[in-house]
Amino acid sequence: MKKKKPIFTAAGLIVTCAALLLLCGGATNGSRKPVMAVRYPVETGAVLHNPYTGFTADARDPDHVLQPVTLVHANLSWRELEPEPGAYDFEGLEETFHFQYWKEQGVRFVLRVVLDYPREDRHLDIPDWLYKETGEKGRWYDLPYGKGFSPDYSSPVLIASHRKLIEALALRYGNDPAVAFIQLGSIGHWGEWHTMNSGTGRIPFPARSITDQYIEPYVQYFSGKPLLMRRPTAAGARYGMGLYNDAFGKHDSTIDEFLNWYTNGYTSWLTKDKEPAMRDFWMKSPSGGEFSGDPRVFLEAGNLEESLRQVRLTHVSWLGPSAPWDEEPGGPLQANIDRFLRTIGYRFVIRKAVYEETRKPGETLHVKLNIVNRGTAPFYFKWPLEISLADGAGNIRASVRSSTDIRSWLPGASTAAIHLNVPGGLPGGRYTVLAAILDPDSRRPGVDFATTGRRPDGRFPLGSVTIAGRP
Repeated sequence: MKKKKPIFTAAGLIVTCAALLLLCGGATNGSRKPVMAVRYPVETGAVLHNPYTGFTADARDPDHVLQPVTLVHANLSWRELEPEPGAYDFEGLEETFHFQYWKEQGVRFVLRVVLDYPREDRHLDIPDWLYKETGEKGRWYDLPYGKGFSPDYSSPVLIASHRKLIEALALRYGNDPAVAFIQLGSIGHWGEWHTMNSGTGRIPFPARSITDQYIEPYVQYFSGKPLLMRRPTAAGARYGMGLYNDAFGKHDSTIDEFLNWYTNGYTSWLTKDKEPAMRDFWMKSPSGGEFSGDPRVFLEAGNLEESLRQVRLTHVSWLGPSAPWDEEPGGPLQANIDRFLRTIGYRFVIRKAVYEETRKPGETLHVKLNIVNRGTAPFYFKWPLEISLADGAGNIRASVRSSTDIRSWLPGASTAAIHLNVPGGLPGGRYTVLAAILDPDSRRPGVDFATTGRRPDGRFPLGSVTIAGRP
């Protein structure tokens, strides 16, 4: 018996073809996946002088700052800050440290209050009136590293006056974007939280119950600024503070001791208190400090690798004022300085960008970035990541601030997904897709990526996209 031949109608043929397309993974025009552009921006090896990282110069000495800096350091002597009770000489302070000049340069401040700074001559670093009100209690000293006066930190008058001082400083600078970081000095020689603890010149260090009373005003009044302590402490761990290592670079047990302090905790040799580990402090709060002694020594050929090791181990973002910011540019140390600066702090590379090749007005451009932080630390401020579109003349025609938190870009790889709504009235044509990290105070790009192609306005091209005009 002969089989009947199948009969195909036009309608049947269309249905069959559509079914085959679906089975084979095809799609109708309405559900077709867009073609994606994949771009690989070119990485640069240039030194990036980005905010909040690098060498920190002495704010008093702008004429000798020869290397580019984005931070300056100011040790604030209480004696100069408050010459009379309740009369704070902020104008004099700002003149001494050239506040106006540095602000015009876009350079930010690291502040530290000092009550005891050893020098060659016998002197006071607290005001005369306070010296008298505390009953002149304390210890005059003449030690191998200098002369000075160590006040009685347990004095209720000193503690109460210190609280008022920190409150006044915070009222003046707590909301000032030009002030980047606050180092908790106040206690010990140089504000380094230690006193002479051996030999006949031994000066007792105050107990934790006393020193905590010097910490609390900083936490209360400088709530909007990153705070750093000289060593891990129970209070530092409790409040999530950063740390500053003023003995950076020593090629002995010093760096490993500092590393051990924050990694494993330690028993204070000054108070016998057990201080907790602050193992991951650098992920949320900065690691700073300064070189110990002549900073040039630590950047010479024989010492550079050890200095870089210390940077990586302690996740340093900035060092100074003992740092080679006064080294002549292009000199014998420049190559090593550049290598050091390329390692310290954060360094964001855009490895890959993926987005739709074509969009229509009213649609959304979905941009995915693969970011690598080649530095040793994150960025500690919530600055927005922007994606924008520029027309053929370079004008920004559309932009969006992403919800991406760039503070989460730790050393290593990260991703960011940004969604840009294409304006309904945007003319058709080719547009450049740009990325930038914006300074929320200036509202302009403020951080350079380690990527080539930077535009004069600080934005970085990722590639182009076609905006299809209306039919």
